[in-house]
Amino acid sequence: MIKKIVFFFAWLGMFTISSLGIGYVTMPQYFSTIDTSSLMFKVVIFNICLAYICVTILKLLSNFSKQKDYVIKNDHGSVHISTDTVKNLIREILSKDNDIKGLRIDCGNRGSKYFVKLNLDMISNNNLSIKTVDIQNLVKNSLEEKLDLKVDYIEVKISKLSIKKDVVG
Repeated sequence: MIKKIVFFFAWLGMFTISSLGIGYVTMPQYFSTIDTSSLMFKVVIFNICLAYICVTILKLLSNFSKQKDYVIKNDHGSVHISTDTVKNLIREILSKDNDIKGLRIDCGNRGSKYFVKLNLDMISNNNLSIKTVDIQNLVKNSLEEKLDLKVDYIEVKISKLSIKKDVVG
C-alpha cells in the first residue's frame, strides 16, 4: 500500500512539474514574479529533486531485483520453493524419457508470471510437435500436482534433433 502511495505522489509530481514547465515556456510573463535566486526557492527545488531521485532509484532497484523463490501462500503462512528445486523436479520428470538428452533448464518469475524454458537435444522418430506438446503438458501438470506451482508458459527449444532409425531384423 505504501508503494502505491509513493507511486501516486511520484506521478502527481511529474504531472505538476511537466505542467509548470509547459506553462513557463508558453506563458513566461506569469512566472517572472518568482524570485529564482532566493535561498528558499533553491532549497525547495533541491529537496523536490532529491525526493524524485530517491523514488527513481527505488523504482529501478525494485524492477531489476528478481525474486529467486516461488512463494506459495496459504492460511498458515508461506512456503518458498527455490528454482533449484523446480529444476531438479523437471530434470527428474524428463529423465524417464529416453528420447531427451542434454537437458538445460531455466525457470523463474517474470513479473507475476512463472516461466520454464527447456533447451534439449532430442532423438525422435515420431511427430515432433506432438512430442513437444506432451513434454509441455507433462512438466506443467507435474509442477501443479507436486508443488502447486502455476506455470504460465513453457518454452521448449530443441537444440539438436536426431532421427531414430528403426532396426528391422
